[in-house]
Amino acid sequence: MVENTVKVDISFRSLLAAVSSLETAEKHQLLEFLEAELFMDEDDSPEDTTEIQAARADYKAGNYVTFDQYKLQRSNK
Repeated sequence: MVENTVKVDISFRSLLAAVSSLETAEKHQLLEFLEAELFMDEDDSPEDTTEIQAARADYKAGNYVTFDQYKLQRSNK
């Protein structure tokens, strides 16, 4: 299979502008890609990988508390 590649010279500022124009779902896809690229050389244990996958699944399902919600909960105690 022949793979066609294109190298593009784009300024970092232009890249940031392009990223900010993406929809939220596209930004999440980009984040997953970047995390895979950044952390692909790390030797995570199977337990770490499982915990990370579980945390991502919880986040996608909306099972999280924002920092502001956490502060409000703490102040109500």
